[in-house]
Amino acid sequence: MKENNKKNISSRREFLSSILMWGGLIAAYGTMGIEGLLFLLPKQIRPTRRLFAGTINKYNVGGVQSVYDLQGNEVLVKRSESGFQAFSTVCPHLGCRVHWEEENNYFFCPCHRGVFDENGIATAGPPAEAKQQLPTIPVTVDEASGVVYLEVKAA
Repeated sequence: MKENNKKNISSRREFLSSILMWGGLIAAYGTMGIEGLLFLLPKQIRPTRRLFAGTINKYNVGGVQSVYDLQGNEVLVKRSESGFQAFSTVCPHLGCRVHWEEENNYFFCPCHRGVFDENGIATAGPPAEAKQQLPTIPVTVDEASGVVYLEVKAA
């Protein structure tokens, strides 16, 4: 009887260890398969939001106003005769902050004396040598209400 009992205990242990082993393998390979599939799928595009940037009459033609996006990053909004443009203040060369110099009519990066024209295209310094330009942010203007919106990444 004792020997029969030992066989039952032994077979139960083997059964449980087999189940645990197979369960662990299935969980590991399943996780690896899901991660592999997620790696192959395209990244989801971050949603954007329309951000109120003021009214049209807040902006002078030829002038630049500073607005902050939902992450607290500064955006420079420029009004010209042809419409509105918005630029990130992050220099594409090394990530320094650019600012608008109204008296010179250009954007200036103080880190390496990079100069960007009024359309955000580099004209001097390392950014010009690398043929870089300031990142732009889409701008929409609701003419009926006179409101300017920026299309920024949702927080």
